[in-house]
Amino acid sequence: MDTPRDDNDLRYLKTLSVLYVEDEDEIREQLAQFLQRRCAAVYTASDGRKGLDAFRRRKPDIVITDILMPVMDGLKMGAAIRELSPTTPIIITTAFEEPAYFQKAIDLGVDKYVVKPVDAGALLQALLNSARAVRAEAALREVEERYRLLFHLSHIAISVAGGEPAEPAGLADMNVQILECNEAFLRLLGYRDQAAIQGENLFELIAPEFREPLYEMLKTELWVRGFTREFELELLRRNGGRAPVILQLLLRHDSGGAPKEVLAVMRDLAEQRRSEQELRLSAGVFSQSQDAILVTDSNNDIVSVNPAFTRLTGYGLDEVLGRNPKLLQSGRQDAAFYQAMWSAIQTDGHWQGEIWNRRKNGEVFPEWLSISTVRNDKGEIVNHIGIFSDISKLKAATEHIEFLAHYDPLTHLPNRLLLRDRVVQALAGRQRHGNRAAVLFLDLDRFKLINDSLGHAVGDALLVEVARRLSDSVRETDTVSRLGGDEFVVLLSEVRNGDEAMQVAQKILRSMQEVFQVGIHQLAVTPSIGIALSPDDGEDFDTLLRNADAAMYTAKQDGRNSYVFFTPSMNAGALERLSMETSLRRALEREEFRLHYQPKVDADSGRVLGLEALLRWEHPELGWVPPSRFIPLAEDTGQIAAIGNWVLQTACRQNRAWQEQGLLAVPVAVNLSALQFRQRRLKDQVLDALRQSDLDARYLELELTESMLMEDTAGAVVMLAELRKIGVRLSIDDFGTGYSSLSYLKRLPIDALKIDQSFVRDIADDSDDAAIVSAVISMAHDLHLRVVAEGVETLEQLRFLRAHQCDEAQGYLFSRPVCAEDAAALLARRVLVTQ
Repeated sequence: MDTPRDDNDLRYLKTLSVLYVEDEDEIREQLAQFLQRRCAAVYTASDGRKGLDAFRRRKPDIVITDILMPVMDGLKMGAAIRELSPTTPIIITTAFEEPAYFQKAIDLGVDKYVVKPVDAGALLQALLNSARAVRAEAALREVEERYRLLFHLSHIAISVAGGEPAEPAGLADMNVQILECNEAFLRLLGYRDQAAIQGENLFELIAPEFREPLYEMLKTELWVRGFTREFELELLRRNGGRAPVILQLLLRHDSGGAPKEVLAVMRDLAEQRRSEQELRLSAGVFSQSQDAILVTDSNNDIVSVNPAFTRLTGYGLDEVLGRNPKLLQSGRQDAAFYQAMWSAIQTDGHWQGEIWNRRKNGEVFPEWLSISTVRNDKGEIVNHIGIFSDISKLKAATEHIEFLAHYDPLTHLPNRLLLRDRVVQALAGRQRHGNRAAVLFLDLDRFKLINDSLGHAVGDALLVEVARRLSDSVRETDTVSRLGGDEFVVLLSEVRNGDEAMQVAQKILRSMQEVFQVGIHQLAVTPSIGIALSPDDGEDFDTLLRNADAAMYTAKQDGRNSYVFFTPSMNAGALERLSMETSLRRALEREEFRLHYQPKVDADSGRVLGLEALLRWEHPELGWVPPSRFIPLAEDTGQIAAIGNWVLQTACRQNRAWQEQGLLAVPVAVNLSALQFRQRRLKDQVLDALRQSDLDARYLELELTESMLMEDTAGAVVMLAELRKIGVRLSIDDFGTGYSSLSYLKRLPIDALKIDQSFVRDIADDSDDAAIVSAVISMAHDLHLRVVAEGVETLEQLRFLRAHQCDEAQGYLFSRPVCAEDAAALLARRVLVTQ
């Protein structure tokens, strides 16, 4: 039955192409003109063979053909086209009305039969009917393609199974084979492609313990209403594991109403459970964190705080809910500070720094605060999260470390670092005002005898009293410094001549004449004093100190308890230094250097955790030269760079050799000199040493001193970051003896701190040293750093370190520095001391 014409049908017809096959030229040309006015494209052919060729080339939307034609008639051509495209509409035009032709056309599936002579209206109506069929077919394909994409791209696992879905006696009787499934279903069960799972029984993929409960649900739901409710069960994965899912089944019927297929829709529960676990974990972190956490909304009103917030501030959730965090402000930061802070938050999305806030009880305290912005999918701010910790103890430790950086912890006198600064200032003043400066180098006579015979406690008490008397002997503008041991230096920043320096030296000698009362002991000590004047004896700190030191040794040689001015003749020792320098230059090429190794052990178990490589020089004439004699010389002459690289290469090769012997694999630490660290080639040298030795970077540790890092903190941070990328470990050696600063320390990408042995030596009986070591350990752990104690010689020291949770220990208690062969034996033992 023809459908009335529709303007939409006419417009759609203009988008279609038509193939017209007719053997009579005049009829073909007339109808072709008719078709060209109504269709997008018209292709013509004069017989069935040519028409079939044109169909293959042009793939028209509609075919119009005569029946009786030479070469190949229209019905044969139509049959061939049907095989190529079963849905393409075919319209027959012919002058014959025999029933046989009609029957053949019907069998062929012809869409319309138009009798010649062709009526234009009848042909147009046939075209419109065919256009509707084409449009319906296109719409159907589009819908099918859309559902195909939804099926295959869905994140929900879907499978289609067919076979015998009719109600069986039990689930085991069902033979519902998988016909098709999507990628999500394959991923869920661990299959790579559909071919591997097609034909499998859908219900045999269900874990056995869930099959009977599922069958009961099939009987009561699937067979009754055609679908089931969601059911939680587990599927059997290809690798033997299980996949928790939520399953829903739908029953599809054929056109006759008989069950045809089972559609299985599954939602992966593993990801949901992971998300739930992450939420529980986040909630646990929020509630259990030792750092205070507060969350504000987009208006910066508090919406949540954790228990640590209440502990640190004294405010409960009910007291701060809906309030602005300004309630915590102490008043110590001005408006400009907060403007800069919020500007950074708005620009970068985060800010961190030190800030002072006020507790509920009014107490002001320092905190380390981090603020981060949370945005939604639209980029709008929805929350701010503030995390802070009380750093009161950390700041106290920092201040103490700052003190240790510039002052001697025993006498509280300026140390070498601060003395250097004072001398530099004094020399600059001399250049401006024409004054002279004098450096007095003092060494106590007989102090070693007192210290060794009466003990360190008595020796330390004596040094404190000596420091007091020295301070009383000079002006407030002068500086008294302790370099270490029993060596003191007095800086007279403004003197007119040597006589004034001599008068101070005489005053010091007189102050020392009185016996020192130390506990029950009455002690007599005298100083030997060397004096160097600027500019005659030097115009820089090192020269003045060196010449004053030379004069002091002359005073000792002259009988002690005296003072001596420096003279150039005292530089005879420089000749020895020159000879040593020459030998040092040849030592590397003559292979006179050796590496000894001292173990670092776990403080609790005694397990060997690493080794430190220590440089030794076996001089052909002088024998073993102590490092204290040649390393400063190597640093002064610049030879330390080449020597340091040799140490790096040798330590890496030796460690790799031990590992190839099957010995315990541990990091070997190498000390870097300041000159090495300043070299741009350091990173390349480290990489070269690792590459040539085939040593994994994690088995190399680089030790650096505080002073070399503080010379150029910004550059040090960059260099350390580059070294860290390589994978080597980084530690600060002799911590506490240099320019200790938490503000710098927290910026450095390091792994460990090594407490200097000068603090460890008396921790068992010196409360100051014990407090310092305890503070350093606590501070380091707060910064997530390992702590290594150097110079551990007694069990008492080890027990103290264990009690204060020191991570590692190193010293004679475990082993002296030993050669590579003996170090291999230590690695073979694995554990050294466990008491």
